[in-house]
Amino acid sequence: MLPIAIERKSRLPMTAQIQSAIRGRIQDGTLHPGVRLPSSRDLARDLGVSRSVVVEAYGQLIAEGYVRATQGSGTRVATHLPHPGRTAAEPARSAEARFDLRVDATSTVFFPSREWLQAYEHVGRSIGEPGPRRHPLGVPELRAELAAYLGRSRGVLATAAEVAVTADFDHTVGVVCHVLRELGDDHLAVENPGPPWQARLAEHAGLAVTGVPVDGEGIDVDALERSGARAVLVTPVSQVPTGVGLSPSRREALLRWAADVDGWVIEYDRDGHLWFGAGSGPLALQRHRPERMIYIGATGTLLGPCIRLGWAVAPDSVTDRLGRMQLGAPDPLTQLTFAHFISSGVLDQHVRQVRSVLRARRSALRDAVERHLPGARMTGVPAGTHAYLQWPNGVDDVRLAAVARARSVLVHPGRHFRLGRRPFAPGVAVGYGAVRSGQLPEAVGVLAAAMRQVTGLLAS
Repeated sequence: MLPIAIERKSRLPMTAQIQSAIRGRIQDGTLHPGVRLPSSRDLARDLGVSRSVVVEAYGQLIAEGYVRATQGSGTRVATHLPHPGRTAAEPARSAEARFDLRVDATSTVFFPSREWLQAYEHVGRSIGEPGPRRHPLGVPELRAELAAYLGRSRGVLATAAEVAVTADFDHTVGVVCHVLRELGDDHLAVENPGPPWQARLAEHAGLAVTGVPVDGEGIDVDALERSGARAVLVTPVSQVPTGVGLSPSRREALLRWAADVDGWVIEYDRDGHLWFGAGSGPLALQRHRPERMIYIGATGTLLGPCIRLGWAVAPDSVTDRLGRMQLGAPDPLTQLTFAHFISSGVLDQHVRQVRSVLRARRSALRDAVERHLPGARMTGVPAGTHAYLQWPNGVDDVRLAAVARARSVLVHPGRHFRLGRRPFAPGVAVGYGAVRSGQLPEAVGVLAAAMRQVTGLLAS
C-alpha cells in the first residue's frame, strides 16, 4: 500500500490529495524511478475511494510527467526525473525566510490572473463537442502560436511541426537527454559553473557529464572541443550563475563546433524575452543552425510558478522521439488558453510589463550593493532575474550563505554552482524574481551584515 492518508473532511478534493501525496513521495525520493505503482483498482480499495478518483489522479500525474503508463507493465514512476538529492552547499528551503534571493525563486506577482481568466473563459466558450484532445506533442493551436511567437520575438526558425509542448524546463531537459541517448550521444557538456541540477538530470538519463569553463565571454569553446562531447547545454543570454552573455565571437565558434563534430547544442533561452538593456538584445542561436539545435524555454520567468508549461523546438529526428515520451504538458484547455494569450497580444503586453519591473529591481539591487557592499562586484548583462555578486578572494561564500539564511535571507553561494574542483570566484548569485524593488535594500543589508560576521570586514 502506498503511504497515502486521505483526509475526508478536507476541503481539498480526494483526487488532488492523492496526486499531491504521490507527487511528494516521488520528489522526496520515497518512490524511486521505475517503481511500479498499485493498480487503480487496488489503490482505490486500499484507500476506500472510488476507482474513478484514482484513475483521474493517475491521469494528471501522467500528464505532468511524474509517472508513465505502459500496457502490460502497469503504471510506474518516470525514470527521467531529477535525482531528489541536493548538494551540501544548496540552502535548505524555508517557509520562514523573509527574502528569497535564490536564482530559481519566482513569485505569483508576475501572474496576470485577470487576463488569464479572461483568456480561459474565452477558450471555454469557444470549444465545442467533443472538446480539445490531447496530442503527443501538444495541441496544434499552441504549437502554431509558439512557432510564430518565437519567430517574431526571438528569431527562432520553426514550423508548428517542429515544436513540442512540455511541462517546464527541468522536465524538458530530462526528456531531451533521453533523446540524445537514443541518437547515440551519451556525453553531455554543461557550463561550469552552472546549475548543479542540470548535471543531475543528464546523469539520471545515463549520460556522462563534463563541466566546461565559463569566463567573461561565456562558455569556452576551445575547452568544449577538448572535452570530447558532441552535445552541450548552454544559456547564451544570461548564464547562471555569472549572468554573462555569450559574446558574438563565442557564438560563431560554438556554431562552428556543432557543424564540425556533427553535434547538438541545447539552447536554454531562459532570459531572452527579458532583455531590458540597450537595443533588442541578442536573438536565438537556433536561427543560424536549426538542424543542430534543440531550443528550449518555459513560462517560469514570465508567469511565475502558477503555470507549468515549456517548449522545445527541434528537427524532426528529435521531435519524432519526443512524441513517444511523456512530456508532461498541461491539460489541453490550459494549452489553448496560452495559445489565445499569445494570439490576442496579451503576452506581448505582459512581457513588456515584466521587463519594466525587472529593470527597476536590477537598478535597486545595484544601488543597494554600491551602498552596503562596496567591496563586491556585480556582474551580468541587463536581462533576466539574477546577477552575480563577486566577493574579494578568501571569502567563504558557503559560510556567508549559511549566516544569511540564519538571518532570514536565502541565497545561493557561488560554490553551489561549481562542478568538480575547478576554482571559481567566491560570491553569491542573487535572484530578484521573488523580491520587490523596495525590499532589495534591506535584503542586501542583511547580506552585508552576514559579510561582516563572516569576515570581520567593514561592509557598509
